[in-house]
Amino acid sequence: MKENSISIGSNENSPLTVGNEVQGDISINVTSSINKLPDSSEPNKPGIKESLTQLQKAIEAESNLSQEDKEEALKKLQSLAEVGKNPQGNQQKAKEVIRFIKGLFTELPKTAKLIEQWEKLLPAIASFFGFEN
Repeated sequence: MKENSISIGSNENSPLTVGNEVQGDISINVTSSINKLPDSSEPNKPGIKESLTQLQKAIEAESNLSQEDKEEALKKLQSLAEVGKNPQGNQQKAKEVIRFIKGLFTELPKTAKLIEQWEKLLPAIASFFGFEN
């Protein structure tokens, strides 16, 4: 007899369905890369790990971004997390990624929550890599 059951759930290796969108492996990879960064040394001030985590959540939740743009932004965010392991040696790469993200976000309405988050998080991210935003 043919099995017709459908299993619904997720684990660390399966895609997480959010509405009609699948964040999947990209989100898992981004989270993994971010989690390798150091925690903030100041209790009331977010560091790079906390800032990138907040930015990841904002990107994933932004309804004004297409799925394709979300995936591209998350891939760039993962690149930023990877270069964050050696911030002084990767300033140029970090600057390129930040410029890309800024450009992508200029297409969003000024009222988008992601813009608000970006403007709040950018100074900490730029400062971590040793340059002004």
